[in-house]
Amino acid sequence: MPLQRFTLLLSCIAICLLAWSSPLHAGLFGDDQPVEVEAFLVGNSSGEGLLAAVHLKIEEGWHVYWKNPGEAGMPVEIVWKLPEGFRSLPVEYPFPERFESGGITGFGYRDEVVLFSRIVPEKPSDNRIFPRSGFPLKAEVSWLSCKEVCIPGSVSLDLEADSSSQANKDLAAKFLGRIPLQGDASLVVERIAAVREGGSGFLEIDFSGSDARNVKDFFPLYPEKGIDIKGITVQGRSVQLPLSAEEAPERLKGVVVTEHSAYVVDAGVDSGEAVPASSAVSGSLPVMLGLAFLGGILLNVMPCVLPVIGLKVFSLVGSDPLASGGHSRKTGRVHSLVFAAGVLLSFWVLAAFVWGLQGMGQQIGWGFQFQSPVFVMFIAAIVFAFSLNLFGLFELGAPVVSGKIGSVALHHDVLGSFVSGVLATTLATPCTAPFLGTALGFAFVQPVWVVFLFFTVIAVGMAAPYVILAWHPAWLKLLPKPGHWMFVFKQLMGFILVAVVVWLAAILNAQAGSDGMFSLLLLLFVVAFCLWVVGSLTAHGASLRKQLVVWAAALVFMTGAFLILISDIGSGAKQGPEADRSGLSAAGDNNGALWQEFSPLLFEELLEKKKTVFLEFTADWCITCKVLEASVLGNNDVVEALHRPDVAAVRADWTSRDDAVTALMQRFGRSGVPLFVLIPHGELDRAVVLPEVVTVDMLLRELERARE
Repeated sequence: MPLQRFTLLLSCIAICLLAWSSPLHAGLFGDDQPVEVEAFLVGNSSGEGLLAAVHLKIEEGWHVYWKNPGEAGMPVEIVWKLPEGFRSLPVEYPFPERFESGGITGFGYRDEVVLFSRIVPEKPSDNRIFPRSGFPLKAEVSWLSCKEVCIPGSVSLDLEADSSSQANKDLAAKFLGRIPLQGDASLVVERIAAVREGGSGFLEIDFSGSDARNVKDFFPLYPEKGIDIKGITVQGRSVQLPLSAEEAPERLKGVVVTEHSAYVVDAGVDSGEAVPASSAVSGSLPVMLGLAFLGGILLNVMPCVLPVIGLKVFSLVGSDPLASGGHSRKTGRVHSLVFAAGVLLSFWVLAAFVWGLQGMGQQIGWGFQFQSPVFVMFIAAIVFAFSLNLFGLFELGAPVVSGKIGSVALHHDVLGSFVSGVLATTLATPCTAPFLGTALGFAFVQPVWVVFLFFTVIAVGMAAPYVILAWHPAWLKLLPKPGHWMFVFKQLMGFILVAVVVWLAAILNAQAGSDGMFSLLLLLFVVAFCLWVVGSLTAHGASLRKQLVVWAAALVFMTGAFLILISDIGSGAKQGPEADRSGLSAAGDNNGALWQEFSPLLFEELLEKKKTVFLEFTADWCITCKVLEASVLGNNDVVEALHRPDVAAVRADWTSRDDAVTALMQRFGRSGVPLFVLIPHGELDRAVVLPEVVTVDMLLRELERARE
């Protein structure tokens, strides 16, 4: 068997040398090449440049090779002849298949394959469209096709500006779906360890994530030697690669293929890191749970929940357990637990959505629900209804609960406490608190039970201060006594909630434009009218039956209006070729800082140019982000530092769903905004993730350190 492999290998090399060095190349093999090659245009946009495709049609029984051909063979190569000022990025190869020939294992393609080349300006430009005057483009394509024998081939192709057709676009879409994903949390490297048993050893890769149970194969890229590729096996969520050398490599690169997709793996051996495609999310479970608890507590003081804090304080003062005796004290404790139940249930609902969406292969993170215009419109209507309640337009009580209907607004009944917990959670989720970003980055790449555990701990942390105060009423002595000021304070809170509605309307405008804003205004009108009718017909001791009928009719009418109006707005997702992720427009903000809009292509170019990159992940619905942009990023010293020629300030907008932005966040071990990352001299391995709440001095110090 070794002799057969050696003979076949020498034959391939000899034929290749003879074919490419001989002037009789065409005469030696004739015109009956087993491979037909054509080039066509896939796209040409200002954001992504020119995307060209090379289509190889391979005769039955023959194959060509991947960029790592395996034990023998030569990869398909494409060399473009481009006008001055343009360059081609590395060829993008779909994931290969495995085949045996003469006892030698190879990686490559049968039947047909499409390879992709992206052509962009050498210098960053506001317009990456390849000029029509530059056509036709010429490409030299070379390959080695094998069956019982191996035949090298090469061809010179012309790419015309009008070479695209619907059939070609469909073919390109098919193979673009087979390009391995980078930075995707659907498959996570939990561990790569070198295992020794007797005189042999192997590398064991353990995966987690929603796609981990579907692993089918692994194709190594690095190291090129030291791994016996014939013995690669898959066992459940693990892949084992036999070692052919005594020492295990320090790092492993390759492509893992599942039933649904393919993913790039690039991770250190024995690092103990959880790495979603080159990222680092590591830590022990108890430590991360502790950070989650602290983060939940700190959510109560983040700008996102400031409107709710007033209502919570109002409820604590209104209960006055010290003045009302044991009954009021007991009631306050019950209500605090019900409030905690509302928070807990809300977090469980979020965890269930995370589980479901990840199971469908979606890229999501903390605050993902605010990326949906439909959700923003819904929560704006709910907050608006609460504001009308605080103004006294109607009483938000449940007829089946004893006591005055207005007790919900005052947080004196069970329903009110529960609804307050739900509202507090909803308004808390747009922003991450200190400690919370690290914990969530760890949790979002773990099995589903860990996700539910983390969301539970965060909920407990968020509700803990109010439960503790309710069970230790002596600590409330510092708060003012109930009085007329509470009536004024309640209405003031109503105006604050109206301000929240204005903020949500601005978010909706950014996501869905003027149509979305108009739909929201119509919905708010319907809500206000329905609740005015409810307030008019259910006041002054209305019967239980009348209250039920009026409330049911109002809810049906408001729900119907909502369902009709949301049909006019989109999903808010930015993805696919139609998404505008050009990343080329550089615009100054109100403070004079010059920012470039993120795109994967721009990010790759900045790293190649060894620029020090300052990345800000933000969203219009993140109040904390806006506060930091005004107070820290708008500081004159920070603006001056970001203007330096060796520094590039890049803003990644997560207002609407963007899978590329989500994947990059997860690459840095985070799952929500705000997030600030500093990459010194384009060295991704040295990236520094700054705290969620950064200061001017901290940022300037890190920027100066990055330039050293």
